[in-house]
Amino acid sequence: MTGTSCARFARPLVLATALAVLAGCGQTDDPSTTVPPEPSSTPPAASSAAEPGDGDIQGSFEVSGHDLFLDCEGTGTPTVVLMHGSIFEAGDLADGGSSEWAWTRDELGDTRTCAYDRRNVGQSEQVPGMSSAEDAIEDLRGLLQAAGENPPYVLAGYSFGGLLSLLYAGTYPDEVDGIVLVDATLPLEWDLDPPSIAPRVKKELNANAERIDFYGAGATTEAVLDRLPKVPITYMFALQHEPYPKEWKGAYPGTLRKFMRGLPEGRLEEYDTTHDMVYVIPGDVADQIQRVLRDAGV
Repeated sequence: MTGTSCARFARPLVLATALAVLAGCGQTDDPSTTVPPEPSSTPPAASSAAEPGDGDIQGSFEVSGHDLFLDCEGTGTPTVVLMHGSIFEAGDLADGGSSEWAWTRDELGDTRTCAYDRRNVGQSEQVPGMSSAEDAIEDLRGLLQAAGENPPYVLAGYSFGGLLSLLYAGTYPDEVDGIVLVDATLPLEWDLDPPSIAPRVKKELNANAERIDFYGAGATTEAVLDRLPKVPITYMFALQHEPYPKEWKGAYPGTLRKFMRGLPEGRLEEYDTTHDMVYVIPGDVADQIQRVLRDAGV
């Protein structure tokens, strides 16, 4: 695990800079890696207090003493909860994490989805100090409850958001009907790091702009993996992912495949594209979400 701008755990620059990021991560001329047209469902310019209830929701709710932004649209159950990647650059904080799902949401049509900004991100409130992965999960659960979005949920997590989706599912297994991991960070990545590089990796991971204990999230999530619900779990693997840390000695793909085989309803889907799947292949991301919804009996 490294601290490069294109690492698995790093959130890609959003919207206007997506092309530049893809070029920096080795984008090819393959049309499957082309950024799609700008979505119609753009995020609101400013947050406002929201009221719980059915229908579209776009605003903030107070959770544990701070305001968190939530954007829900569509109909049906279960609600698909969209969990954004990590934000490492301070200049990206204002864009918010919820916006990275805009193209996928367009592809999902009227499916009920909720995207949100974690604390210190976008339209959510700045909270002093470093937060933990557990804080992020409790924030999300409290936010959904405050908005009247009742479980069960299908969780879709991109990059670091995928790690948090596993943590949520292992913490509250009765609330989750399925999971889609979009080229997600997994606890096995910490296992691949030799102990000698742990201090450097911790420093790099925890230098993120949203001030979340990224490094600690690995062990926290690994501790609940044996409590994951027996539900459909799909991993979307980007084959054009940038080079992995040399310390992993090429072990990641095989370790990932073994991890997915160990899940009762795990399915690995491989795509010849870059890490930035929510930008370059949002239709495929939407298709996998719909597939998990079907497999969950919806």
